[in-house]
Parts: sequence; C-alpha cells; structure tokens
Amino acid sequence: MAIEAPNKPAEKPADLAPAAAFSEAERAAIYRVIHARRDVRDEFLPDDVPRDVLLRILDAAHHAPSVGFMQPWNFIVIRNAEKRRAAYAAFQRACEAEEQALEPERRSHYRSLKLQGIVKAPLNICVTCDRARFGATGLGRTQQPDTDILSTACAVQNLWLAARAEGVGVGWVSIVRDADLRQIFKIPKE
Repeated sequence: MAIEAPNKPAEKPADLAPAAAFSEAERAAIYRVIHARRDVRDEFLPDDVPRDVLLRILDAAHHAPSVGFMQPWNFIVIRNAEKRRAAYAAFQRACEAEEQALEPERRSHYRSLKLQGIVKAPLNICVTCDRARFGATGLGRTQQPDTDILSTACAVQNLWLAARAEGVGVGWVSIVRDADLRQIFKIPKE
C-alpha cells in the first residue's frame, strides 16, 4: 500500500511572518532535535508510521529551503514488502561492489555497519531529485548548477529532523545504484 504523499511544492505564503526570535523554549526544542538526530541503521521498530505523522514529516520536508524555489525533490513512500526486498537486493549488490573497492583492513568494519534496515523498517522513502524540473538555467543555477542537489539535501534534513521530533527513526542509505531504483520503483529518467 502506498500513501499519496504531497509531492507538490509548498505554497508561497502571501504574507510572510516577521522575522522575530523564537521563545527560549522553542529555541531549546529546535537545538535538542538537531543534536539528537541520529542515523538509525538496523534498530527499526516494526510499528507502522501513522498516516498523520508521515504527512507531517513529508510536509516539513517540502518546506525546506530551495534555490529559486525550485523544490526539485519527490518522495516515494514504499510500504510494499516486496518492493523493499527488491531495494534490499539492489543494496546488497551495490555493497558487494563497494566492499571490493575497499582496502582489506576496512572490509570487516564495513560489514559491521548493519545497514539492513531497508527490510526491517515498516516503510522506506525513496528521495529523488528531478534535475530537469526547471531546466539548467533556473534562478540561481546558471553559476551553481548543483543547487538542485543541495536543495534536495535540505529537504532530506528537514524530513530527518521532523521524523526525529516525531520519534521516528531514519537511516540514509546511499549505497544503491540509481538505475536499480529507477527500475524497482518505475522512476522516469527525467
């Protein structure tokens, strides 16, 4: 079962709130979330993430800063166990290739990282960056063409911090080939 996640850009507010300082308690809460953020690898609970919690987390991600308000990201929510197993198989293939590239003394450490959370977590979120969404000459991209990737990383950070505030663990898995993910989740090349 897939959740229809809001993959539309956040709306620009008509009237921005004045840049006022947060209260001491609000500041403390923000710093607490930032400092408590951790990468969860293999310790996921089997509990489902409630829809309202997931939507709040995704909404926070959509409110990340993005250069030129391009918001090039998409979030694919994967609850289907078969799709998660396929992603894990792709991850294992990539791990084997990655491991072979390491020096022999680093391989045992690499094997100990416990990156099996893909199948243990009740859901996965595949984050994509549509590099063609606004073309190569979008606002802020002519001199810095990778601002779409940087903006997507900001969305991931917002997602992660919101998840932490909600008590939901997040692990960032980057050891998977893009081509494999495109095939598994039927992601268009553009």
